[in-house]
Amino acid sequence: MEEINRGKNSKSPEYNSLHTDDKTNKTEQYPGDGRKKTDTLISKIKAKKIRLRELKKENKIAEFGRVAWLYTKYQIITKGLLLAAVFNISSAILNYLIRASGRSTISSGDYKRFLLSFQGVGALILGIVLVIFLIGTDINGFIIMSALIKEKRIKMTARNMLIAGIKSLKSFLRPSGILIILYVAAVVPLAGIGLAISPMEDFQIPKFITSVIFGNRLYTIIYYTIIAGSLFVSLRYIFLFHYILILGNRIGEGLRNASNLMKKHWKEFLIDFLLQIIIMTLFISGVVAVIMGLTVLPAHMLSISLLQTRVWTIMGIMLVGEFSTFIALMTVPFICFRLTVLFYRYNEKDGLPVSIVMNVKADRLGDEAFFRVKLTTKVCFIILFLSIIALNFLVAWDSGVNFDDIYRKHKEIDIVAHRGGGNLAAENSIAGLEAAIEEGVAWSETDIQRTKDGYYIINHDRTFKRLTGVKKAPKDMTIEEISKLRIKDKFNIAGQAQKVATPEEFLDTAKGKIGLFLELKGKTADTKMADDVIAMVKARDMEKDVVILVSSYKLVNYIEDKYPEIQTGFLYFFVLGKISDIRADVLIMEEREATPEKVHIIHRAGKKSYVWTVNSKSSMERFVDSDVDGIITDYIRDVKAAIRRRDDRTDIEIIMESFINRN
Repeated sequence: MEEINRGKNSKSPEYNSLHTDDKTNKTEQYPGDGRKKTDTLISKIKAKKIRLRELKKENKIAEFGRVAWLYTKYQIITKGLLLAAVFNISSAILNYLIRASGRSTISSGDYKRFLLSFQGVGALILGIVLVIFLIGTDINGFIIMSALIKEKRIKMTARNMLIAGIKSLKSFLRPSGILIILYVAAVVPLAGIGLAISPMEDFQIPKFITSVIFGNRLYTIIYYTIIAGSLFVSLRYIFLFHYILILGNRIGEGLRNASNLMKKHWKEFLIDFLLQIIIMTLFISGVVAVIMGLTVLPAHMLSISLLQTRVWTIMGIMLVGEFSTFIALMTVPFICFRLTVLFYRYNEKDGLPVSIVMNVKADRLGDEAFFRVKLTTKVCFIILFLSIIALNFLVAWDSGVNFDDIYRKHKEIDIVAHRGGGNLAAENSIAGLEAAIEEGVAWSETDIQRTKDGYYIINHDRTFKRLTGVKKAPKDMTIEEISKLRIKDKFNIAGQAQKVATPEEFLDTAKGKIGLFLELKGKTADTKMADDVIAMVKARDMEKDVVILVSSYKLVNYIEDKYPEIQTGFLYFFVLGKISDIRADVLIMEEREATPEKVHIIHRAGKKSYVWTVNSKSSMERFVDSDVDGIITDYIRDVKAAIRRRDDRTDIEIIMESFINRN
């Protein structure tokens, strides 16, 4: 923030006393050796100049401290307000709308009918209002603050800035403005980025969808084309909010002006903004590396006890976490400030000086107030730093003493072979199931669909095209036609092709050897399929060895009501409302849903939690060190290896990985 400087007319008394007139000094008369006196005079002048530079640096540090504190306080207040009031109120309204529709939850399995209802429309409006409020308190608020800081009006309160941010929303309360805000909200999940600590950071595309996108070359090209187009549009109109909030432009006028400004200065922008981001990223990485180095090296180089090593390491990791949290809090403010500085700079270059037109309560700091801020900043920093160190030490000491109970206490995690045997053979084949049995995994998950003539077969996709080359759905083929198909092994080109299996064959092969997660799949997944599949299970006395999976809330209720002795599983990638009210014995979540908080809620309700589909190394390391009951994966041996690595880790590795997995 090198642009934050004090004006010439607001120097401190100390600064002014040092800024003496060089001409007066030169006319002073000294008795004796004139050369010696001249040297003395030059030394004094140099000393005064050095002191002037030091004062300027102190002033910049004081202003930086003031600005950082303003941003931090604003983040704390706004996020606290969101958590304590806005989210609680919006959650209460959403829960009311869900209950009014005759449900207690809305999930990925039944959201379409809800959205088409009166209550669903109300929920959509509530979501739009919430997004608009988030934009107002996050982006708008920081742009307004940045403009005031650029104009040296740093005597402001977080409350007034929050009010200004909310008031600024009136400029967007028209169809075009709402579309712009929704565009900003949509780009975040599309690009896979979050807005710092804001609640929008979790609005990302689920991994099971991105795995499909990146598994298909055409989808990947389309995805990156959309990302590139969104990035181009975003950069072209990146100063739109500044024109609207600072100069009071209407949306159409702001779009034209933002586009014209970027056309003139896009080359400068690439250097002024993107290079600054790169430099800041390298600086932050360097600070983290230094802290991590100071955390790890003493444990290896010094002769200290095991407890001291653990305490020192935990303290270092906590410092990294706290520093990372602070940087996350400052990311959006920093970006908004940097863009605002460039907005002022480019307009001034074009001969159009900028000044905020919004009436906001903010003033310049006088000399006395400024130096009080300097002192207050130093005192507050020292107190805050010492408090953090003291608290870190207490937490680290307790964690070090109870280290094994906290970090080495792991529950047994079931491994579930995805689609039969994962990558061990052709998917959803008897060969895959047999390979999973040989690996000794707890469960095999598979997919059931109904044929044209009323039989049941095992297949995941809507058609057989991907695995057999035949672009027909099971519901459009007879069992005889399907029996002639052969499934290719997509994991191993040289792998042997397999015939399409039936649920009866899966049950007979698995009995007494492995448990089965039988998912009722596709458009034929109805009460008749549930009745028929459960009849197969009962005929073999496998009620305790089978879990019937569904993604329809209506169907899980049907099974729970008619067959209470049958274990049920509900599969979803998002859920709204009370998770604990879902009537299933096992809740099977997509990766992003499987947070520690939600897993705890599930366990507290007496249910089991499984996560799907865990295929990446980072996801495996995260979930083998979590409280989930089971992991569904295509890579069974890799998950086993991750569990072995988890159990063989050193203390330092455990602490560091625990921090990474929780962040």
